[in-house]
Amino acid sequence: MKNYRNLLILICCCLSLNFLIGIKDGSAVDDDSPLSDELLVEGPPLFKTIEGAKTYIAQHQNEDGGWPLIPGGDSNVENTAFAVWALIDAGWGTGSQVIRMGVQYLRNTQLDNGGWNNNTAHTTFALIALAAAETDPEVRFNGLRWLKKAQNRSGAWGKKERSPDNVLYTAAVLAGLRKLGFKQNFEPISKGADWLAEGINFDGGWALERGGRSDVFITSWVVQGLETVYDIDVQIAWLKQFQNSDGGFGRYKNSRSDPEITAIAVMALAAGNDPLNTRRVAINYLTDVLQADGSFVSNTPMELSEPTANLQSTCFVLIAIHAKTPDELAIGQ
Repeated sequence: MKNYRNLLILICCCLSLNFLIGIKDGSAVDDDSPLSDELLVEGPPLFKTIEGAKTYIAQHQNEDGGWPLIPGGDSNVENTAFAVWALIDAGWGTGSQVIRMGVQYLRNTQLDNGGWNNNTAHTTFALIALAAAETDPEVRFNGLRWLKKAQNRSGAWGKKERSPDNVLYTAAVLAGLRKLGFKQNFEPISKGADWLAEGINFDGGWALERGGRSDVFITSWVVQGLETVYDIDVQIAWLKQFQNSDGGFGRYKNSRSDPEITAIAVMALAAGNDPLNTRRVAINYLTDVLQADGSFVSNTPMELSEPTANLQSTCFVLIAIHAKTPDELAIGQ
């Protein structure tokens, strides 16, 4: 009878340990299990936000393996790349059916020249997703080769090959190359960063058009692109002064906070080694504006004319929450 009692205690301990491990891993549902339309995640706000966003993203994958901007829409390269990137950063298994289908979609949509949509930003995001999935080295090599070829003589990138220099596309490419692990000694990075640095406004920010009104969204992308080459402490200080009282960031001073702009700002703060203080407040704002279905509402995607629940903004929130500082990345190496 004593041995039976001890065995029962041991079984209970094992079950409790398995339960706690499940909570720590953040695995509210199995990667490939059917997902309901109702978000039934309980726990601390950050945990609910992460699990809710993961559920929303996985729930709206199309049959072709890709993701749309708005649920029910056609799949596209950009949002598929964001979804794969976000889910993997949040701990989704690279071998799961969801990720494998997303990777297959990206594989199928690569052009013969190595790019995606002949678009430098889309190509960069697709490369990040495939690298995160640890797959298709030849596909990635061809994409990088096209991206390098698409760089203008000035060091900048435009939307397409041989298109005019563009601050946002250059910043996105450089931020992506940083995410992929390229350093200052990779010539396209140093040339691109020098071009970006020359476009700084007198107040310390950047605008889409040189000399225009400094923009939190644009500056946040630029800061990520410059980190590999330049000291960005001053730019991080500039960014912090635009944080609203609710913890979020809008596009300009005193603009209403927006989830996607806040997420990109958090990514920039992480690139600047912010010791979590400002990021924590911003992430608290993101947990406050989580929708019941796990989505985030924004009109930052250029295709949207009014605030709408969408995959792009939801993906960036998930990416931002898991963004690591250079110091944190160095510890992990």
